[in-house]
Amino acid sequence: MSKRLLVLAFTAALAACGGSNGDTNSGGDQGAGGGSDDTGGDTPIPDNEPSTVTTGEVARSELEFATITATDITLPNAMINAQEVYQLAHYIGRTDSEQDEENIDIPIRSYTATCATDTDKPRMFVSTTLSEGQKASDTTYGSVYELQYNPETSSFDQTGNTTILKQCYESHGITASADCSRVAVLCNTEYKASERYDVQKDLVEEHGTSWMKIEDNLSSVEGTDNEKKYNDQIWLMEWDKKPLSEVPSAYVVNKMHGGTHLGAQELLYVENDSKGRTNYAFSVTARVLVSGSHYSAGLTVIERDDWSLNMSGSDNRGWDWACGHGHVLNIRAFYNPGNEMFGALCTSDGNEYHPSPGLKAIAIKMEDSDSFEGTYSHVVPTTSAMISNGGGHTVVPVDTNTNLSVVVSPKYIEDENMNTFLQDVLGIDTSGDGPFDDQCAANDYKNCFFAYLEDNYYGGDYPLITRQDLYSGGALDKSSLTRVGIAKVDSRGNIEGNGMKWLAEDSDCQISDPQLVDLKNGRYLFGYAQFQCISDNLPYNRSYNKKGEAMRMLVPKAFYVMEIDADLNVLEGPVRLTDYGWGGLDEPMYLGNGKVAWSYIKNPTFENYIGGQQNVWQAIVYHSKSVN
Repeated sequence: MSKRLLVLAFTAALAACGGSNGDTNSGGDQGAGGGSDDTGGDTPIPDNEPSTVTTGEVARSELEFATITATDITLPNAMINAQEVYQLAHYIGRTDSEQDEENIDIPIRSYTATCATDTDKPRMFVSTTLSEGQKASDTTYGSVYELQYNPETSSFDQTGNTTILKQCYESHGITASADCSRVAVLCNTEYKASERYDVQKDLVEEHGTSWMKIEDNLSSVEGTDNEKKYNDQIWLMEWDKKPLSEVPSAYVVNKMHGGTHLGAQELLYVENDSKGRTNYAFSVTARVLVSGSHYSAGLTVIERDDWSLNMSGSDNRGWDWACGHGHVLNIRAFYNPGNEMFGALCTSDGNEYHPSPGLKAIAIKMEDSDSFEGTYSHVVPTTSAMISNGGGHTVVPVDTNTNLSVVVSPKYIEDENMNTFLQDVLGIDTSGDGPFDDQCAANDYKNCFFAYLEDNYYGGDYPLITRQDLYSGGALDKSSLTRVGIAKVDSRGNIEGNGMKWLAEDSDCQISDPQLVDLKNGRYLFGYAQFQCISDNLPYNRSYNKKGEAMRMLVPKAFYVMEIDADLNVLEGPVRLTDYGWGGLDEPMYLGNGKVAWSYIKNPTFENYIGGQQNVWQAIVYHSKSVN
C-alpha cells in the first residue's frame, strides 16, 4: 500500500474562548465544533451500518522484560481515521498551533475497552472516528469494532463484529461488561438530533440540571453560521447481548457539548457493586453561551437500572460543572473499586494559590463532592487558555484509600530553593526521606508545593524559575523542559508522603504523553514520549506555527516504557520503543495476565511519520515477562 493511501490530512477552524473564573464571562469569540450546522430539516438520522475489518501482518519485538506484538488492522471498510480537531489541548502543545487546513496531522483520539480478561482469549473493543476524505468539510463517522486475543500467536484476530455509526460524527469513550455481553460508546451527534431519531430516553430533560438543558439558549450566537454547533448532543449507545451491526439503544446524556473540543470523553462501566448498583459514568468538557461564553467540565453518573441521574442533593453522584478554578481544559474520569467511587482528574487554566495568571491548576474531584471545585495537587505554566505546558493525565487506583495520579509539568521551583524554604520557614528536616507533604499538611497547607506558592503569594523570598514565553522564543530552552511525575493521593485527592516523584526527566528534551496501567500483579506499566529537544537547534514558536515546527510538539521523537511498583520504584527499564507508540491522550487497557492492549497508527515517531490519517493501524499487546 502506498504512503499516499495511508497519509491524508484535514483540519477544522475554531475561534478561541475568552476566560474568567465562574460560570460565565463577558466576551469570547464565537467558534465552531463538530457536527452539522443545522438540524437537517425533517430528514431522519440514519442507523449504523455493518462493516468489515481485516487483520494482517504481525510484528514482534523483544524487550528485556516484555514482548510486544503488533497486528495490522485495516479500519472498518478500509476508511481512514479522522484527524484531531482544532484547539484540542495536549500537554506541551495545542492543535491551534496548526493554522493551515492540511496541518493538523495527528489522529483524533481513539478509545479501547477490554473484557473477558480472566480467560485466555480476552477481547478488545475499539472506538475510532473515521473520515470520508482529507478536507475539514468531509463527513466523519464514529465506528466500533471487536478484536479477540489469540494465545497461540500472542496477537489479535478479527471477529467480524463491527459497525460504522452513521448516527455520529464522532465516537469517543467505550466500555464493556466483564463478560463482553454489554458494550456502550459515547456518540457525538447534532443539535436536537434526538428529535429525528428514535432514542430510548432523554436523560437530560428528565433528570438534568438547568446547565445541562442549555441546548436552546442560542441568543449569544444567533444568526451566525455556527450557532447550533455550541449545542450538539452526546448519546450513550448500548448493545446489550446483540452484535454491533444491530441498532443500539440510544440515550441522550449531554446537550452542552458543542463549541470547542478541549479534552477527551471517557466512559466507564461498573456492574452490580456492593450496593447492587450498575452505573455508567462519563466525563466531558463543555462550552456554553450565557452572556458570552465559558467552558468547564462535568462528571455524569448514570444509574443504569432505571436510566436516571442524581446531580443534586446530599446524595448526589457527579456534577454538571466545574472541577477546577477557571476554564477546564481536560478531564479524565476514573473509578476506585475499593471505595466504589467515581472521580475525575481535571486541568484548568487558572488557580487561586499564586498571583500569576500563568499558572494553571490540576485538581481531583470525587463524584460526591459538595464543593464547587476539587482538591488541588499541582499547578503548571500557561500563557493563556490556549497555550499550555503540562497538565493532569490519569488516576490509577491502588487500594481503597490510595490512587496514583499522573501529571506532566516543567520544573519551576529549584530543589535547593524548596529545601531552604522547608527548613527555614516550616522547620522540616529535608536530610532524610521523611514525608514532607504530610508535615506541610500539618501546617495547614495542601502539600509542600502549595506551601511554597502560598508563601510567594504573600511576598516570600523564595523564587520561581523564570518561564520562557510560551507563545514564542528564539529557541527551546531549559525553562520549558517538561517531565512526568506520579503522586500518591488519598481517596479525596490529597497528596500523601513526599509529593510528586518525577519518573521521566530529560535535561535536553520535553517529555509528555504519559501512560500508566495496572498489571494487577504488583506492577504497573509506565510509558512516556520524548518530544523536541534543545539540541535540535530549531526555532521555537508555540503559537500559530507552520507544520514543520508545530508538529514537533504533537508528534514524539521516541516512546519509552518501564515497569514500576506502587511505591514508584522503577523495577524494569526504561527502554526505547523503535516501532510502536500511542496517542498522547489515549489510555491503554489491561488485557489480563500481565498484558496491556491499545491501538494506534503505524510509524508514529517524527522521523518515520507517514501522517495522521491512515487506514491500516496496529493493535498492540504488551506482554510483561513478570507473568508467565
